Amino acid sequence: MENKIIVLAYVGTGKTEMTKRYEGLWNPSSDDYRYVWDKDISHEQRKGALNRVENLNFPNNFIDAIFEKVENNIVLLSLTEKLFQLYESEEFKSKMKGARMILACPTRDSFDDYIKRYRARGNSEAFIENRQREFPYIMDKFENAQGYEKVVVDRYLDEALIKFGIVLHKKHA
Repeated sequence: MENKIIVLAYVGTGKTEMTKRYEGLWNPSSDDYRYVWDKDISHEQRKGALNRVENLNFPNNFIDAIFEKVENNIVLLSLTEKLFQLYESEEFKSKMKGARMILACPTRDSFDDYIKRYRARGNSEAFIENRQREFPYIMDKFENAQGYEKVVVDRYLDEALIKFGIVLHKKHA
């Protein structure tokens, strides 16, 4: 897995927007693997939705998809409390062994900007409440995590990764 990159980026840092502008990125929603969805519900509306049916293949289906996609893509994964626990699991770490693991988080004092982003993109209040509850946990984990490269996201993830030395290739119009 030499030269394979997995970026664990906090929610709202701009992963989805990056995939619109750059080639060779994959940004899966863990919810697409964790739950069985009605196809008429948009990606952003799914976040924090209460009417969910569990997919019994999760998390193995999610880990397998990441393993497959990291061969040809920079993988951008959401960093939430529950997902961080998955990324810290022996199953995940052993399957992704050899990949560069990069944690990307904002600063503690920028959270109000993220609440505005969540509302602007149509996330539910339940989603926002979950982010508010878990933000101190995520920041503690980011500051104390071992075995990861760390990137502070001042504004947007692509800017931070480029500054960090990750080469991104713009899509052609």
